[in-house]
Amino acid sequence: MNNAPYVEHLTGTRAPKLWYSNINWEQGRAAQEIRLPHINNASGDRLVSQMDLYQIYLADRDDLVLLKKAPDPEFLSYLEEEKIAIPSIAIGARSEYTGEFCNRIAVPYLMDEQEEQFLKENGGRWIGPPARLSVELNSKIATRKLCEEIGFPVSDGRICEGLDAIRRTCAELEGRHPGARLVVKTAYGSSGKALFHIHRGSDLVTLLGYLKRQISRGGGQPVVTVERWHQVERHLTAQLWLGGTDCEILAMTEQRITDAGVYRGSRLHPDLPESLMAAYTEQLQQLGKSLHSRGYEGFIGVDSILDEDGTLIPVIEINARLTMVTYLLKIRKHLLERGFPRMETQSYDFKLHPGAKFAEFAEKVTSIRISAEQGGAFVYGFHHDRESADRILPCRVSTLSWGVDDEAEKLARQGLEEAIMEWRGAVV
Repeated sequence: MNNAPYVEHLTGTRAPKLWYSNINWEQGRAAQEIRLPHINNASGDRLVSQMDLYQIYLADRDDLVLLKKAPDPEFLSYLEEEKIAIPSIAIGARSEYTGEFCNRIAVPYLMDEQEEQFLKENGGRWIGPPARLSVELNSKIATRKLCEEIGFPVSDGRICEGLDAIRRTCAELEGRHPGARLVVKTAYGSSGKALFHIHRGSDLVTLLGYLKRQISRGGGQPVVTVERWHQVERHLTAQLWLGGTDCEILAMTEQRITDAGVYRGSRLHPDLPESLMAAYTEQLQQLGKSLHSRGYEGFIGVDSILDEDGTLIPVIEINARLTMVTYLLKIRKHLLERGFPRMETQSYDFKLHPGAKFAEFAEKVTSIRISAEQGGAFVYGFHHDRESADRILPCRVSTLSWGVDDEAEKLARQGLEEAIMEWRGAVV
């Protein structure tokens, strides 16, 4: 499904590439900033760190992919049986493979000052933006400033520095939108970790008390955005490539987001109204032009919403880095060329007995009853946390289902969910 070169054609470079990941970068960056109340999930973070495996789906055959830990061998066997072209894989940190950077172009998950310095000392070539732009644009606060500068519509609210500003802005928003939920955002953090939801006055009291304690321990004045939370009709995303002077829209997708702002999956080729497509395309091109003028090159992801009133807010968040959808772009292109316009990804979290074998699950998946001409199903991620103190292992399975139409895709997805339920029931 991922045999044809993709990044080589997109970038125009034939040199082999070296892929590596610092996928939990935002959590580390957030720890240096003001923090919002949230529940720590160390096991979940360890599962996320294993998603560096997804680099293999976008890498070309002659590339080298660095992984922090070796994938489950049964899962790798399954990928080979599914005709996934697996590039060369090495296990360890990038510092263990400095010699490889001289003859390859680096493709880091995210560029920051540390990565930029390392690459300048060990080869000096990479695909992606300069560190200053990557760090700036990954900030939710900087993103809002950029949108205001461009003239894009933004959520009602403002950037606040200090507790008094937060308190005043919440009062103003309550006055304009009585009873509406408000959301406070810090600069960095993904999958809902940079958000705090204010449903009622007591939530604001909790937040202010939490921030005040951080200040008393030597933290600086908090800088956050406070905004009205929109009731969302559609969570849209776009994958862009900025190279030379062009902004190429690689994909428009639609996310499934929980009410707490946590990502659970995507529709990789949604059926969007023509008028919405035209408006979204125009604003994405305008964004790309603005980023080009700042010196940005490389992949970029854009999160957007269409709210229940029909208002398109084109930029809620910028991911100046690779994303989970970026890694699936080659497979997405392959399925579209084969005539499968309906594609859905989904992640499932559950617990497994330590003796569970992925091969047992793979056998159930490959026996899903749907003809190859109508659709199909694929497990592109299998992760488990063996460092967990629980007797049973936290596990995450990420899947892709596709079909010639919605009904065929739904049938494939139901087959995946039934296979997961059978596997869980048999081993837990």
